[in-house]
Amino acid sequence: MTDPIELFASILDEFHDDTKWEGAILGKIKKISNTKVGSVGQRFIEKLCEQLSIPCVFPKSPQSPWDIEIENIKFELKTATEDTSGKFQFNHVRYHRPYQALLCLGVSPKNLYFGMWTKADVVTGKAGNLVTMEKDANASFKLTKSPDHLYEIDQFEYQIKKFSNEFLG
Repeated sequence: MTDPIELFASILDEFHDDTKWEGAILGKIKKISNTKVGSVGQRFIEKLCEQLSIPCVFPKSPQSPWDIEIENIKFELKTATEDTSGKFQFNHVRYHRPYQALLCLGVSPKNLYFGMWTKADVVTGKAGNLVTMEKDANASFKLTKSPDHLYEIDQFEYQIKKFSNEFLG
């Protein structure tokens, strides 16, 4: 009989993910839990805003309906890694929470991408097609984006200021 550990390891080899992450500068993100991916994204946006002298604050309550306030706009923040088809699936986008805009951070093996949409754009489908994550439920959705429908991270300062100027008028 084959050792069960060796058997399991051989099956893991059959299901091994795309090697594009192996040795990639941002590849470590694939070695942390999904719940920590969001925390990494939030910490990154916080530090990026600090470095760019862009005002940002976090809610006082961990149960807040928004994740981060940047330039006086309350954002829901979603972070996703690039999937095997080269797209980002931003999970658990919710309509019912009182945030003002959605900020999505996409992590590929060698680059970072982002997009921002007002909540109205999310609700009306202008941000993209939202697919329900739960059968027969309308509380949590997935937004799929390809890198060519997002900005590269070096555009963050310009785009966040442009977005806030347009949003706040």
